[in-house]
Formats: sequence, C-alpha cells, structure tokens
Amino acid sequence: MQDNPRDADIERQLEVWAASQPDSVLSPALRQKVHGMLASSLTPVKPLPSQGSLILPFLAMFAACAVALIAILSKAGFHLMSGVQMGVMATLLTGAGVVFSILLVGQMVPGSRQALPLSVVLGLSGVLVITGISLLFPWRTSGGFVSEGWPCAVMELMIAAPATVIFWLLARRGALFASAGLGAALTGLAVFLAMTPLQFQCMFQQAPHLLVWHAGPAVVLIGLGALVGQLRRDR
Repeated sequence: MQDNPRDADIERQLEVWAASQPDSVLSPALRQKVHGMLASSLTPVKPLPSQGSLILPFLAMFAACAVALIAILSKAGFHLMSGVQMGVMATLLTGAGVVFSILLVGQMVPGSRQALPLSVVLGLSGVLVITGISLLFPWRTSGGFVSEGWPCAVMELMIAAPATVIFWLLARRGALFASAGLGAALTGLAVFLAMTPLQFQCMFQQAPHLLVWHAGPAVVLIGLGALVGQLRRDR
C-alpha cells in the first residue's frame, strides 16, 4: 500500500517538526489533526478463527470433490491396480492434500509460524509421490505414449483450474497477501485434488506414463502458481 496523505499541509508540518529540535512538541491543533486522520483510517476487522477451524473447510472440499470425481469418472484404474498400489497412492495423494491445506492456512494468517518451509513441503511431497510411482508401477511404455498421455494432462488441468478458484474463494476468509507461497499452496492443493481421481480412472498404470503425464503437469502447474503469486507481489 502506498502512502497517500490526505492533507499536504499536515505532512509538511510533520516534516518540519521531525527536523526540529528533539525537545520540540506538536502543537495542540496539529496533534488533533493527526489524531483525527489516524482514527478515521482505522477500520474494524473480524477476528480469524483458529487454524484448526480454517483447515477443516479445505479438507472437506478436497474429500468431497475427490469422491465425487472418482464416482463420475471411469473406474479403469481400480481394475488395473493392486490393493497395495491403490492404498499407497491414495495415502500419498490425500496426505499431500492435508499438508498443502495446512500450508495454505498458514498463508491466510499473516505472521503465523510455518511448521515447514515452502521449499521443504514442495520437495518432500514431490519426492514421495515420484518415489511411490517409481517403486509401485512397472517401467514399460507403449507405442502410443504421447497419444495415450496428453488426455490425462488435459484432464488434470481441467480439474485443477476450477479447483484453484474454489480454494482461493475459501482462502479469502483470511488476510491474503500475494506471494510465491500463496500461489504454490493454492495450485498445489488443487493439483493433488486433480491427481487423486485421475489416478483411479487412468487405464495406463505404468511408471513412465504416471511420471510424465500425471506428475509432470503437476510440477508445471505448481511452478506457474508460485510464479504468478510472486509477480503479483512485485507489482
């Protein structure tokens, strides 16, 4: 926010007073004008709920949207994955949703203490998901790698884009300040929401496909979110 004094004469008098002797004091008239300007600029604010209360709407929205999308979309992934694959991937993706919800709530409360730095959250979530995919799924590709893969990337974008808007509307309950952290938290939560139903509807359960066409767009979208947040902060 830029300084925009409403009374140039008062600003001039304050500058003169600041440059004068240390024992100088404001005149009663000037003091009254300053007091009036400060009082009129103050507006009441609504206290924020506890961080636990702020997290619940994000978790509820994440779970509701994921369940609804899994119910609507194809169930091919359920028939192609083993119980271990389904359990581990569900845990990793929903766990990332919880972590990014906590990260986003931290952005809603100015001055709140961050349990983990943004870089640690991004790096750890990425490593866990990539490691899980690499170890759980077979390393083979088909001749139609690109033609089979790009629809998954498009679907992820189609889910993540509106989800980012929904989470942003929920986050407006707090005091938001544009930053790379806010952009990454918003898009990260939306991306992991998109990856959850995408994992269970995809008929190409191979590591190269999942890494390139599921995890790859996620990295790009989170990076773009962080970049947009940083650019808006610098404006």
